[in-house]
Amino acid sequence: MKKLGIIGGLGPWATAYFYSRVVELTPALRDQDHIETIIYSVPQIPDRTAFLLGEPDAEDPRPALVDAGRMLAQNGAEVIAIPCITAHAFHQEMEKGIGLTVMHAIRELGKLCWDTGISKLGILATDGARLSRIYDDVLAGYGVTCIWPDKEGQKQVMDMIYGEVKSGKKISEEVFYPVAEGLFSQGAEAVVLGCTELSQAKAGMKLNDKYIDIIDVLASACVRECRNGTVNTVE
Repeated sequence: MKKLGIIGGLGPWATAYFYSRVVELTPALRDQDHIETIIYSVPQIPDRTAFLLGEPDAEDPRPALVDAGRMLAQNGAEVIAIPCITAHAFHQEMEKGIGLTVMHAIRELGKLCWDTGISKLGILATDGARLSRIYDDVLAGYGVTCIWPDKEGQKQVMDMIYGEVKSGKKISEEVFYPVAEGLFSQGAEAVVLGCTELSQAKAGMKLNDKYIDIIDVLASACVRECRNGTVNTVE
């Protein structure tokens, strides 16, 4: 069984929830059946979206991301996970700089869409993820067209991420559902909670199987990678 290293703190709630899903998705009858895991929570890593958007005084998060990954590698991690989807815009640089496999949540999402026949996917994610085209470019390789919210809807998504979850508040259902329904009305066959902060929507609401949680996608892939294929059913 491979040792898992998690670059956390981006944000802290997402990291805590991600690890809980790794535990829940691991087939285990005793403590010793679980994956040996190192979590390095570094909330001080500069904001990924601010950097991608070129905001004034935005710091480059890549050196800190690589440093965090190297620390995990030095302590025995063999597989790296980062429960921050916007940071996947730097995936190639992180993997090269760290020298270990960094699990790619969006590629795993692409495989899921391919296997389940989803060709049009609604995306709820940050402005940074949208601008960098990490969803559009990766999922195109799996035959998936990405459907994004309109300008006002995208602003509301960012408000949910930064104004609510990152501020320790619950996601507003009165905002979440209309934005998501707008994607379904544009032809989306499913909607991905494509920022790990938005997994709090799944945790706090009763969402049906038309919603895909990117944290579950990444957690399942990590369990499979570390345990050579055995994963509990996602619920």
